[in-house]
Order: sequence, then structure tokens, then C-alpha cells
Amino acid sequence: MSWSKRRALAAGIAVVTVLAVSACTGDDPAPDPAPTDGGTSSADEGWTREQLEDVVMTGDIGTGTVLGEAEGEVPSTPTAYPASIEVTQVLAGPSSTLVRFTLRGTDDSAPLLSLDSFNKATPLTDDIRDIALVDEANDQRLQPFLGVQDGVADTSFCTCAAAPGQMTTAGQLLSGTFPALDPSTTSVTLEVPGFPVVEDIPVTWQ
Repeated sequence: MSWSKRRALAAGIAVVTVLAVSACTGDDPAPDPAPTDGGTSSADEGWTREQLEDVVMTGDIGTGTVLGEAEGEVPSTPTAYPASIEVTQVLAGPSSTLVRFTLRGTDDSAPLLSLDSFNKATPLTDDIRDIALVDEANDQRLQPFLGVQDGVADTSFCTCAAAPGQMTTAGQLLSGTFPALDPSTTSVTLEVPGFPVVEDIPVTWQ
């Protein structure tokens, strides 16, 4: 997509933001920004929803090639629900490792999931911190980073996705950011509660 179209989309998003703020404050909305560099405003482009989604979602968000998968059950309370997971990215860097995977229901029941499905010890934190990344070659088992706010030491937050409240066949993208892997690591294993481990997932280094 051309640079002018990307500029136009950015301008359109800015206008929507201004209108939303004005609706709350009572201020008059700002006029539509004039096109620059020979471009046109987003209103003149006649964007479809599909085109907007294509621009906004441009780039690899880890939902392409399936690197590993498993079928199991989400350990929800009071009953577990059949599901599958598809690992789509393990992106390693010098200070952290990003893992993306998709959770997908295997039927059309679209069940509601309990808060402790992926977070047994502290379900009220409402995340998926029980996932783990295993580097067998270097004898490492890593979990997502945890942090605390100043003055609130008894409540932690996780560099991982929020706990999914409902599961569907469409799938939900989940992720976790882990400590850095050893630079020699070429493949890892992902542990997700309720599922067999997903082994031999290739690592992409950045």
C-alpha cells in the first residue's frame, strides 16, 4: 500500500479520535485535516472495512505459519473444555523472548472460561501466567516476566495475555514475553495448562 494511503489512514484515525473527545467535552470538532504531499483525505478514499483492516494489521503479528500444535482441554471450573492450540511465533532477542499462540475451541458451544484456567495460584490477576517455555538443550524452564507496582507489593502483573473469558472456534491470539533464551537455542517447547507439551518449535532470532 502506498505511503499516501498510510498517511490518509493515520489522518482518518486522528479525526475519529478528535470527534470522540469532542463528544465528551462539548468542544467543536476540529476540521478534517487537509491532504498533503499530493494525497487525499480518508473521507475521499472511500475506504472499505476490509481495506482499513488490511492497513491496520499490516505486518507479521504471529498468526501465519503454524510452528507446532496440540489438542487438549482448557482446565476450566467446573468442567474442562476440548480445545486446540497453535504456536505461530517464537521471537527471541537479547533481553526477552516473545511467544504467540492461538487458542481455539473444537466445537460451536463457545463456553465461558473460569479465571483460573491458566492461572491456578492467583486467578484474580486474570492472565495466563502459568504458561512456560522450556529450553531443554540448556536446561531452562522460563515463565513470563512478573512485576509489581510501587507500594502494591502483594499484587503482581504479567507480561502475558489476559485470561480468555470465552473460547470459540474462530480462535483467540494469546502471547507471553519470557526472559531471554541462550543465544545457542534453535528450538523450544511450550507448556500450556491442559495440553500436551508442544515440542521442537523453531526459534526466530532478531
